[in-house]
Amino acid sequence: MKKSNAERAFPLHVVEPPEGDVYDDGYLRVEHENFYLACGGEPLYLPRVEFLLMSRLSRSINRVVRSEELWRAALENSKPLNSASLHVYIHRLRAKLAPYRLQIDTVINVGYRLLKSQTVQSDNNGSAVDEHKDEDYEQNQKPNSLLLAKT
Repeated sequence: MKKSNAERAFPLHVVEPPEGDVYDDGYLRVEHENFYLACGGEPLYLPRVEFLLMSRLSRSINRVVRSEELWRAALENSKPLNSASLHVYIHRLRAKLAPYRLQIDTVINVGYRLLKSQTVQSDNNGSAVDEHKDEDYEQNQKPNSLLLAKT
C-alpha cells in the first residue's frame, strides 16, 4: 500500500522518551524533553520557565538545588541571577502544585528542594488511590489574619 505525502511527512507513531529523560514515581511524572508534567495521571500545563524549574527540581528529588543552578536551568544564562524573580517563579509554581500536595522547600541562602509525594496509597483492589489532589483546596483556604495582642 502506497503512503500519502502527509503520512510520509508526519508518521503516526508515538515516540517514548528515553528512560533517563523521565522522572516517574507513580504519582508525579515529568518528561523533561517533551515538556510534560502530570500528577496522578492528570496533566499540568505550566509556562516554560516554571516547567524548566520543576524539571530541574525533579531531577534531584529531596535534594537541595542551588538557586544559581535553578536560574541557569530555567533561563539558560540569558540573564544574571535575580533572586527576587526566582522567588516569584517558585511562589507561582508552589501555588500551582499545592492542590496536588507537592511541596517546594526553601533552604535560605542556598536554594530549593522538591519533596517527594508520599501519600499515594492502594485501595482494596490494588489500584492507586490519589489522595494528593484536594478538590476543595481553594475553597478551604482562609486568608491569614494577623492577631495583635494588646499590650
